[in-house]
Amino acid sequence: MTPAEQHHQLKTLLGLAYDPVGVSGASDSDPITAGLAPAPSACSFWRRAETARFTADAASHTHCKVGAHVMGFPLAGADMQALGALVQTMTGVSYIMPEEVPALPRLPEHKAWHYTPLRAASAAPELVLLWIDGRQVMLIQEAMGSAHWKSGKGLRTTGRPACGALALAYHHAEAVLSFGCAGMRTFTGIPDRYMLLVVPGESVEGLCRALAQTAKSNAAVQCVYDKQKTSFA
Repeated sequence: MTPAEQHHQLKTLLGLAYDPVGVSGASDSDPITAGLAPAPSACSFWRRAETARFTADAASHTHCKVGAHVMGFPLAGADMQALGALVQTMTGVSYIMPEEVPALPRLPEHKAWHYTPLRAASAAPELVLLWIDGRQVMLIQEAMGSAHWKSGKGLRTTGRPACGALALAYHHAEAVLSFGCAGMRTFTGIPDRYMLLVVPGESVEGLCRALAQTAKSNAAVQCVYDKQKTSFA
């Protein structure tokens, strides 16, 4: 299944309002996109990548120190001092606890990151990002088997920072749902009803196939519910 076919399946089976985005690490020989407009955060690139392909380096990510750190870019000098000051502010107001800081998820170090609409990806991305609502979370859970009463395992969830979901999905090789931090809401402009789902690229095809069966099952059950509701009208 090509990335374009995966895009079509995900959009159709889930009824996505926003196009899926692919994220992959760039090699040392990959060119950086020239003239890339400054971005306030790493997560703001996710929205840009719904309609454009580009490669962003460390300098493009460092306006958000937390995001740059999570995306695996080394910080030094003034950037490291700024990150320390931000973390101190967050701990000072109890937004995060001091003991959390060393456990902040982080992607492997890369020269840069490729961002692309999934439909335009030339190969399977390392990570695929989806904006999903509550109904779609349910479908994902059913397709993954984590809604099974005896599975003993639910969909991995996280909160802040939202970009941490990329690192968790990468390192654990499983889908991760972020409810979305304040920064993500601010910089992406995504409506409050949507959450971020990050799926390892190698798992997307299997998810698409499982979603196809889930859609059939839900359609059959929906007929039962609609008939029951009608009888009480």
